[in-house]
Amino acid sequence: MRKTVDMLTLEFDVIIFDFRGHGKSGGRYTWSAKEPLDLDAVVDYAGSRGYKHIGVLAFSLGAAAAINGAAERSDIESMVLISCPSRFKSIDFHFWEPGMWADLKDNIDSRWEGKGARAGNILMAKENPLDTIGRIKDTSIMFISGDEDWIIKPRHSAKLYDAAKGYKRIEIIKGGFHAERLIQFQYEIMRDLIIGWFSKTLR
Repeated sequence: MRKTVDMLTLEFDVIIFDFRGHGKSGGRYTWSAKEPLDLDAVVDYAGSRGYKHIGVLAFSLGAAAAINGAAERSDIESMVLISCPSRFKSIDFHFWEPGMWADLKDNIDSRWEGKGARAGNILMAKENPLDTIGRIKDTSIMFISGDEDWIIKPRHSAKLYDAAKGYKRIEIIKGGFHAERLIQFQYEIMRDLIIGWFSKTLR
């Protein structure tokens, strides 16, 4: 995540935050049920500081929360959604694939620093991004997925892309793993895609 922030600050002002139940944020993680409220708080804060062009970069279930949050507001101009599930119940768990082992190795090597969450009720009702994305009208969206993602397969991004109404783009990264691993292993490709998209759509 730090590498991603450093990459973006070359061109943009960046606000990074912990969702509820993560890091220094209080509360319990609700698996995308209430996290759109956290996004609301950050976007409201950016607006209060005078920012007129607001973009969102989000990974995995954070990307699902971003879709559900953006569906209820009109001031998010652009989004890059990486490894976003179309439905929570459709998430894939292919533990035998190389991407899972890469995740496990890196987590062990970092002694699990920054990993884990204070989890709430996983059964709490959640909106599915595939059901809400059609309500987003004026936000440009780029979907990025890795073709070797072990937990959220590219079909999720493809379904969301098809359902999105506005200006949109989809990129499937060959040999790409899940979420932040795309930044880790395909940095140059991801840098060019993300900065190129925001440079074009935040104006």
